[in-house]
Amino acid sequence: MRILVVGAAGRTGKHVLTQGVRRGHEITAFARSPEKLKEHQGLSAVHQGDARDLDAVRTAVQGQDAVIAAVGGSEIALTLITAMRESGPRRLVMTSSRSVPATRPRLPVALAWLFLRTAYVDLARAEGMLQASDLDWSVVRGTMLNDKPAAGRVHVDFAANATGGAMQLSRADYAMALLDTAEDAGLIGKALGVCGPK
Repeated sequence: MRILVVGAAGRTGKHVLTQGVRRGHEITAFARSPEKLKEHQGLSAVHQGDARDLDAVRTAVQGQDAVIAAVGGSEIALTLITAMRESGPRRLVMTSSRSVPATRPRLPVALAWLFLRTAYVDLARAEGMLQASDLDWSVVRGTMLNDKPAAGRVHVDFAANATGGAMQLSRADYAMALLDTAEDAGLIGKALGVCGPK
C-alpha cells in the first residue's frame, strides 16, 4: 500500500514511518522539518510542507492509496478532506484523543478538559468534519502517550469510555494501531479508542 504520513517528523509519526516500511508499504513522509528524518531509511519520498497548506498537501496526496495523519486538528482535517476529494486517495486515518468523548474516570477527564479544552474542542470539530465527509475515514483515539518501548499489543474498543487496557500507551504501539487501522477496511467509518495493554 502507498501511504502518506502527515506529521511524519513528530514522535508518533516517526514510528509510523519505521513500522510502515517494515511492513512492506511504500511510505511517503510529509513534514514541516524533513531534516529530522535523515535517519529513516526506505522511504519512497519526503515532502516538506505545512499540513494546513492546501497546495502542498494536494501535491503530496497524489498517487497515494491512504493517508495517516499523525497530527490532528480541524484545519488539518479540512485541508486533507479538500485535497483528497480533488485528486487523492479516499482512505484517511487521523489521530485524536480518548478524552474527546470520555466521561469516565470523572476526575482525570475533568482535569484533562480543564487544561486542554481548546485542543479537545478542535479535535472534536475535526472528528465531526471527517464523519461528515465522503471519505473512507477512521479516527483513532489514543490515551495518554509515552515514549516507552513497544509492547506489541493494545486494547481497542469502540465505546466513549475505555472498556479495558491501561491509560498509558506507548507511541510505538499507537503507531502500530494507526497502521493496523489503515490496513483494515472493516474500520472505515469508525472511531476507535486505543489504550495500552494491561
